[in-house]
Amino acid sequence: MVQSLMGDRIATVGLATLTLTGATRMPNFVLRVGKRSEKGLRTNNEDNFAIDLDRQLFVVADGMGGQERGEVASGMAVEIILRVVQARLATKEAPDEVVRQAMHEANAAIVESGQMQPEGRCMGTTAVVALQHNGTVYISNLGDSRAYLIRGCDVHQLTVDHSVAQALVASGALTPENARFSPYQHVLHKFLGCADLHSAVEVHPFSPQHGDRLLLATDGLTNHVSEEDLRIGPNLYPDPQEWIDHLVKKALANGSRDNVTGVVIVFEKIKA
Repeated sequence: MVQSLMGDRIATVGLATLTLTGATRMPNFVLRVGKRSEKGLRTNNEDNFAIDLDRQLFVVADGMGGQERGEVASGMAVEIILRVVQARLATKEAPDEVVRQAMHEANAAIVESGQMQPEGRCMGTTAVVALQHNGTVYISNLGDSRAYLIRGCDVHQLTVDHSVAQALVASGALTPENARFSPYQHVLHKFLGCADLHSAVEVHPFSPQHGDRLLLATDGLTNHVSEEDLRIGPNLYPDPQEWIDHLVKKALANGSRDNVTGVVIVFEKIKA
């Protein structure tokens, strides 16, 4: 269970930290949000997500089923990232560095907690983060939880999976199609709780436009919906809550056996 960190703007419900409102203002935009998390066929929900509308901060985390205490790791991830971003933004640090440091501090804390577990047991989680600050959105991830930007008829995957299969694709040893069916598709070489995470966490900025939709989701969702589902969804489901409800239900109907979690953020320009 993740406890509220940001006062009455965030409430704790089950394993997911939810905001008490679905819209907030940002420079030149109104921000609308939809969110949903389902345990699916699993006995427990190892996913966690958090939304801080005051700071326009969004986090989705997927506790790793192959690791022990995945739900604890994902809960730690969203809690620490929220806290670190809040503290560092208050000191006027650059937002990309704020996100990078939040990920590193979450990783260090989860590694330390994992060292207290019985020998041979580990803790781990993926995480994908979006922070809007002064008209720019900063995206970062570790693991295979993803961020997608849907802009008009175009779908852009903003993150790269840190799986062994994807690394083989990058090296030319596997084709993207073969990677989908590779036994290494779900073997991660970077995640929160990774003791040898020595390289800097990557942070990618983009400037939002009117009508943009940003989807943050765990692989329980993204592995079971298509790019076409993401392309046509905004027209079929203008309301972000209806759309994320549809995507989660579709992933489960399409055979997802994992927890399924997603957050949709819609950027709408304020009319003069």
